[in-house]
Amino acid sequence: MINIAIDGPAGAGKSTVAKAVAKDLGIIYLDTGAMYRATAYYAISQGISVTDEAAVKAMLEGMSMDIVYEDGVQQIYVNGLNTTPFLREHYMSKAASDISALPPVRYKLVELQQQFAKTHDVVLDGRDIGTFVLPKANCKFYMTATPEERATRRFKELTEKGQSVDYDTILNDIIQRDYNDSHREVAPLKQAEDAYYLDTTDLSIDDVIAQIKEVVHIKTKPVEQPPAPVPAAVEEKKMSKRKAKRMKSYYQVQTHFGIYRLLRVILRPIQAIFWPIKIVNKQNAMIEGNAVYTCNHYSKVDTFIPCFALFKKEAHILAKQELFEVPIAGWFLHKMGAIPVRRGEADIDAVKNVLSVLKNGKKLLIFPEGTRNRQGTQEMAEFKTGTARFAIRTKSPIVPMLYYSSPKLFKRNWLYVGEPFTLEEFYGARTPEKMHEATEVVRLKMDETRKLCNEYVANLKNKKRRK
Repeated sequence: MINIAIDGPAGAGKSTVAKAVAKDLGIIYLDTGAMYRATAYYAISQGISVTDEAAVKAMLEGMSMDIVYEDGVQQIYVNGLNTTPFLREHYMSKAASDISALPPVRYKLVELQQQFAKTHDVVLDGRDIGTFVLPKANCKFYMTATPEERATRRFKELTEKGQSVDYDTILNDIIQRDYNDSHREVAPLKQAEDAYYLDTTDLSIDDVIAQIKEVVHIKTKPVEQPPAPVPAAVEEKKMSKRKAKRMKSYYQVQTHFGIYRLLRVILRPIQAIFWPIKIVNKQNAMIEGNAVYTCNHYSKVDTFIPCFALFKKEAHILAKQELFEVPIAGWFLHKMGAIPVRRGEADIDAVKNVLSVLKNGKKLLIFPEGTRNRQGTQEMAEFKTGTARFAIRTKSPIVPMLYYSSPKLFKRNWLYVGEPFTLEEFYGARTPEKMHEATEVVRLKMDETRKLCNEYVANLKNKKRRK
């Protein structure tokens, strides 16, 4: 069962995104706001004041609500009466707001929403879905944006409809509404502890929809085998404030590369002696502007060899967050331009940093398998979709690279650089399906590069034997 809860303040784009996600995934968007309007309309039709808590509470005791979909449109029946045609009347907004403030109404409708979610794949949006309505939802999101951005969106929406509005008034209303929603007595607005945080200030609707669908894909895909149990000591471990501050600093993209250049000058000769690597087709890597460099990954040593050999002034590498948790290693990685990423989840901070690097014309080294090849074989593991997603979003060329074998002390090795290519046919694509198709293209290109690498080394060895 898929239960998607999207919370956030007014103007964050929750409803628009929720409806689009539901449509793309082929599941139901449950319009909770319409349920409050339907309750208000029924009360009015029965001559009951929407502010009379006692009368409304008595009405609720005998009230039934049926939510059905007719021709793909949600219809709400209250005690057999189809209230849907009347829910958008101008007076209904005020009536729904008044009746929703009554605790009996909120508890009644939450019960109905929970019952519906138990038997349907649904998307719900609001201010307390993940914390109060569906606390056990398997996919939770908290969408927000700066008050100024939300006011700008609302101002644009209203002016395009021909209404005369004042931006400052809209901004003040949003700030006041944020305060009211987060300080109300029953189910206040707040982010659920297990919700993914989405700051939409600088993101398009398509970007947000794609990220939510990717998280849903990860959270709901079948698990072939149960994950290894996490030791209780690790589960209960709390990150100290000092460590949290240090980790936060590592999520700031490195912009000063003086230390990197110094370390490169010092470590490059050492690497050449202890781990001799010949770069084949180095000219393929000499690209002007942004580019995504993909490489197989055997050991900690091979991580920086492409940087030392190809990136003289600065480097950016995507690396797992766990490496940064060791103080000295974290500092070193940060100075070397590494970008931390939390594996197994949609790390929005890492995504923003990677996109920033590539959009600014920089180069990024990424390991498409997402982990080291601990078997030491030439066969690569399943590729993650990040490589394709970044290249598509920034229209960056991809440079495939492959080590012939795992780097070993004093043993000659080769790093073969393949022909750069693009994923131009996928530009503009957002869906997980298209991302997987594009990832398959990347894998095929890496396979081609592996074949060329093996042929190159085999020819060298044959020449040496003949001599």
